[in-house]
Amino acid sequence: MSAQLELPEDTRAQIQKLQTLSEEAENGNNEARRELRRAVRESAPEVIAQCADIARTYRWIVADTSSGRDSLVQEAIVERARRMALEIAGENPTPLEVLLAERIASLWVLVEAQEALLSATYRRGQEKPVRPTYVIQMCKIQESANRRYLAAIKTLAQVRKLQANTPGIQLNTQINLGR
Repeated sequence: MSAQLELPEDTRAQIQKLQTLSEEAENGNNEARRELRRAVRESAPEVIAQCADIARTYRWIVADTSSGRDSLVQEAIVERARRMALEIAGENPTPLEVLLAERIASLWVLVEAQEALLSATYRRGQEKPVRPTYVIQMCKIQESANRRYLAAIKTLAQVRKLQANTPGIQLNTQINLGR
């Protein structure tokens, strides 16, 4: 598993401290808001990145919607996406590989949810007519999500190919041919 995607204990503790300050600030404590602002500025980059992880929040929202509010399914979707991101990133990933792995895992959640919603639309159409324009729109949304998912996978493959073909040392050789 990638150490870059796993959180060390001290990072988790720092995030917990920030979350506590955030809750106090949300409850109207202006001093906590100032302290939170200062603490965020002084935080390590990995702490800030974790706190600003919109992809994780996004996965929870999509998992909540697609799970039918079933807690087990929701937790399993989010955990599967987390593990997928770890596996895709691989050992010792570059920051770009981490971003792309997270993107791929998040888009996987969206593609799966869109597939389920589209299937539900077809099923609903058997019981109660569904407007063709609605089905077409759902298909376009699903197609767009799938296209973005495949583009992220392709981009990661290109990045890895470029990294593999990049020599560590570049030698320039000049040959002078005299008459």
